[in-house]
Amino acid sequence: MKTMLHPNALVPLAVLCGALMALPAHAGRPLVVDDADVAEAGTGHVEAWYGRLTGRTNTWNVAPVFVVVDGLELGAALVRDTTAPATGSALQAKWRITPVQEHGCNLGASVGASHASHGGGNATFVNAIGTCNSDFGALHLNLGGNRASHGPTLGTWGVAVERAFDRITANLEAFGQRRSKPGFQAGLRTDIAPGLQIDGSMGRQERDTLFSVGFKKIY
Repeated sequence: MKTMLHPNALVPLAVLCGALMALPAHAGRPLVVDDADVAEAGTGHVEAWYGRLTGRTNTWNVAPVFVVVDGLELGAALVRDTTAPATGSALQAKWRITPVQEHGCNLGASVGASHASHGGGNATFVNAIGTCNSDFGALHLNLGGNRASHGPTLGTWGVAVERAFDRITANLEAFGQRRSKPGFQAGLRTDIAPGLQIDGSMGRQERDTLFSVGFKKIY
């Protein structure tokens, strides 16, 4: 995840890429921080959500994902910033490097590129992912970087804990990027029908309140 922050000089790209990098790469909506697993080959899902980011920026997001072969997931995203207004898009590949451990840790990685309209330019990003599962729940760790066109490479990080309580799964996470203040967020998700999830999150970043609500459809 996510991965959500960029310096002020890159604000036109920051808002969009912040949302873009929070898409197929995390432990599923509503997390920003990614997990080190992918679904079974031949399956996929679509996530859609409204998000309010730093700077009181409102975005609408759609992100389809498909697992092409065992351990390899391809994702795309479209983000509409209604505050600017501006539009962004992204493509990403995520690889499960080691098998998932029910009680233990496994590794994954993702790489991708994004584009923002109205002078926002292009950016590339890479993320190393670790997940540890236990009876308590799951711990996700991210360490990566992103680079906007003609800009420096900025390191990113994230840590998240999630735990299931009957039909509801809750999460707490922190994430950030070099030269920016970290963000903190809590979220909930639950299934309301077979293959249909609803979710939401709330947090703080740069003295702003973060908020999102959305759904995920598995196919």
